[in-house]
Parts: sequence; C-alpha cells; structure tokens
Amino acid sequence: MKKMFLLAALAAATLTSFSCRPQPSSPKEGVTAGAISVRGSDGALRMMLRQAQAFNALYQKASVSVAGGGSTAGIIALNDGSARIAVLSREITQAEDSVIALNGGRAVGYRIALDGLAVIVNRSNGVRKLTFAQLAGIFGGRIGSWPQAGGSGGAIHLALPAPNLGAYEHFRKVVLAGGRYGGRAHACTTAADIVEAVRTHPNAIGLVSYSALYRNWDQWPPEPEPGIRAVPVGLSEASGFALPNQQSINDGSYPLTRPVFLYVNQAVEDRREAAGGSLAHGFITYVSSAEGQRLVAKQGFVPATMPVVIRP
Repeated sequence: MKKMFLLAALAAATLTSFSCRPQPSSPKEGVTAGAISVRGSDGALRMMLRQAQAFNALYQKASVSVAGGGSTAGIIALNDGSARIAVLSREITQAEDSVIALNGGRAVGYRIALDGLAVIVNRSNGVRKLTFAQLAGIFGGRIGSWPQAGGSGGAIHLALPAPNLGAYEHFRKVVLAGGRYGGRAHACTTAADIVEAVRTHPNAIGLVSYSALYRNWDQWPPEPEPGIRAVPVGLSEASGFALPNQQSINDGSYPLTRPVFLYVNQAVEDRREAAGGSLAHGFITYVSSAEGQRLVAKQGFVPATMPVVIRP
C-alpha cells in the first residue's frame, strides 16, 4: 500500500497532459538535424560523449548533447521532457514505466551495449575472490570485517553507488535479491567518487562499471586507474570465478554482466517522425550501426547490435 501511495504521489507530481503542454517547436529537426539532449548513466557517460562527438562531426546540422547524473536521473529527464534519450545501465523499472505512461508517454528501450559491474577493492587488500553469497553478506551488512571474507585489513567500508545510479539497483536485484544494503556505508554520487573512495581507503569496497577501471580509453592499451583492482567474482565456489573484461562480458562468463539501454518516449518521437523526422531515432540508429558499435568497443563496452570476436 505504501509503495502504491508513493507511486501515485510521484505520478501526481509529474502528471501533465501532452495535449495541453506546449511542445517546443523544432521544424528543422530530422534524423540528422536539430538539437536534442541525452542524459543518464554515469558509467556509460564517456562512451556516449564519444558517440555524440562523432555523430555531430558527421552531421553538421545536428547537435546532440550528453550529460550524466545516473540512470534514474535519465528517466526523470525523459519523463519531464528535458531529455529526449535516457541512458540506463539497467532495464527501466515497472514504477518508472508506469509514471511515464500516466503522463501519456510510452518508454521504449534499445539495447546498445553490454557492461560488467566490477567489484573493486584497494590494491593493498589481500582478498582474492568473492562469491555472490559473500558479496550479499558484505553489502547486506552481515560480514563486517575483511578476515571474514578472506581479505586483509579491518572493518569493511562500503563505497556504495547512490540510488540514482544504475549499479545500485542492478546489484540490489541480482545479488541482494531485492534486499537492503547494510554495514558501514558511504553513498557516492558518481562512479569517480567510488573509485576515489576505494583508492584512498584500504578497507573500502565499491561497485563501478568495468570501463571505470581505466581512466583513459582514448589510448591503447587503456590507462588503468591506480590504487584499485577488480576482484574475481563467482556465483559460488563450484561455478568458478571470473574477472570483468570484454571477453568475459561478451561470452557471459562474468556473472555481473548487465545491458546498456537507450530509452525514448515513443509518444514524443512519433510526433517528431510525423513532423519530418526524429533526431533521437537518428542518433540511436548511428549508435547501433557498425561505426557506433566500434566506438562502444573502443570505450570498454561490448557491442550489442553487431556480432563481435573479442581477442584476449
């Protein structure tokens, strides 16, 4: 009942009839022209910035701007019309989908990449591997010190992704089975905050996108983040353990693999298409193309719309 009340309150706060709300006129918009905003996942921010830079350079009449803030912020921006595309490192929740529908919209998602949610510790930590049961104990607050989990050091400090970040909800669903986070925790607003917290605190553990293990993907090999490392993760001792990398993410052997979606409000895009073309659809088509998927791979993600061969 409480959950339904909160959902109703959120819907009431944002409910606006599309037929009554004045829509910004953009008569010159087409699939390769006009201006749109893209907002969402911090983990995918660098990759989406590179996509926008390449698209804008290719189509001089287009202006695609990209901002982070987290998956939840992306959905909020899509719902209130301040962004035309939301970048999510998880699927849209039923509650989010319902709020958009109550506002007269329809959320449609396009899977454009695969990512791995990396479990990171300070490089000085002696922990060698972690099962899902151990991770659930650590992030649920039942395992409070590193010796209990096979590591070195004292009391475990959680560098938690904030609830607006896709990592928060994905890990909670997959590892905590919908349960609550617990223990000594500090909520971090960005992936960069999590990396810095783990780098500077020997007893910290955090959750970030695989691509965040490297500070620069515009060179090859990419430049790793100093002071941190990813821990091999396994469903159980019997299942074996894997580190996140493009090969393990691509073949599914890394158990914390997750999709990256671009969501649009199809009600808005249908009107744009009828008026001459949707730049949001044009940009998603580019990201899904061979060139866009090459940029996906170059920024540490795994292409989702093209067959790929990952070489170790």
